[in-house]
Amino acid sequence: MEKKKIAGVALAVTLGLISTACAANTPSGLMVAQPVANITVQQPNTAQASAIESFGEKLFNQTMTNNVNAVVSPLSAYTALGMAYEGAAGSTAQAFQDVMGMTPDEARATLAYLLTTWQANQDGTVVTSANSAWLDKDLVVGQPWVDALKGYYQADVYHLDLQSADTVKQVNSWISDKTNKVIPSMLDRIDPGTVAMLVNALYLKAEWVQPFNTDKTHQGSFTTANGQPVDAWYMSDSFPEAKHFTTPTAEGVILPYKDGRLAFVAAMPTSGDLSLKAGDITSWLAAATTDQVIVTMPKFHTEFSVDMTKTLSDMGLSVAMTADADFSGIAPSLFISSVQQKVSMDVGEKGTVAAAATVVMMTTSGAINTSYVVFDQPYVYAIVDQVTGVPLFIGAMDDPSQAPPTVQ
Repeated sequence: MEKKKIAGVALAVTLGLISTACAANTPSGLMVAQPVANITVQQPNTAQASAIESFGEKLFNQTMTNNVNAVVSPLSAYTALGMAYEGAAGSTAQAFQDVMGMTPDEARATLAYLLTTWQANQDGTVVTSANSAWLDKDLVVGQPWVDALKGYYQADVYHLDLQSADTVKQVNSWISDKTNKVIPSMLDRIDPGTVAMLVNALYLKAEWVQPFNTDKTHQGSFTTANGQPVDAWYMSDSFPEAKHFTTPTAEGVILPYKDGRLAFVAAMPTSGDLSLKAGDITSWLAAATTDQVIVTMPKFHTEFSVDMTKTLSDMGLSVAMTADADFSGIAPSLFISSVQQKVSMDVGEKGTVAAAATVVMMTTSGAINTSYVVFDQPYVYAIVDQVTGVPLFIGAMDDPSQAPPTVQ
């Protein structure tokens, strides 16, 4: 049997991240929900599975542009947006269906199937997903929407003062707890005007079926996209029955975790272009054959934060981010003002530890639009006559440490 050595890795995709989570320290203001109908657990058909894959590929492609070591969690974003989808109506609901590729009922059934399936396959793997909604104390929301969040998404729903300094601490504490402290802090502040936040927190710890031999870990050179050699720590080992694939556009391996369901896919595109084509992940899985492979791959830890607002708008959710949005199932005049995600990924000889948190912020069309300008780099200043534009003074601030303030 031919041995094949794959040195380096250009793209890594971790497949499947969802399950239930343990209860966190509960903030005040927890809302009570009415019972909802049982969720239908339904294995996704090809179109539904492809919808989530397509969503993830588009999200990654737009996020990786102009970013180094970009990593996203499509499932975390999909789940957080799903909670907003539950309250959407009219053209806004249609936009969600176009982008997410499913009706709310289909999304619930698909996520429920994945949840129960992964729960049953956790040998050597811990995988959790938790949801919450944080609603301003003055926001009156539709009870059916609250019931859907708690019944279908098992979400904690809180009614409290979103502009309180304690709320930022509570949200960060909730995320830290649900990600096993891998993401200890997500928010620096809650934007003024925010009246609702929908949060998903995801955590994964998975052991390889066959760990890499630590004695073979070594330092080597990695060539970046611009041809620059950089140092990297490489894991290396021989896998007698690894899954290997070669397609016209990429070569790679599939490294399974012990649970038998989840796997780490690493692919090097032949063109050097890291963007994903439609159906790439599925095609790699289908093309893989069992082979003996010597895998040499960097071990790494990366953290990545991204504002997904424009990306999701470009993907087709623009109407949900304007005053024309219809979230009447939640509250009148509501729209999405921001979608933020933070991801941590650690890949080593024993396996993978990963976490993600996605926060969907919502505001009302009557809210004040606040801009933040922080002068934390050199700037020009002037004292001028606003009518004539005549400057009395013009200066530059290059280094405040050389200009200590006086007490006034």
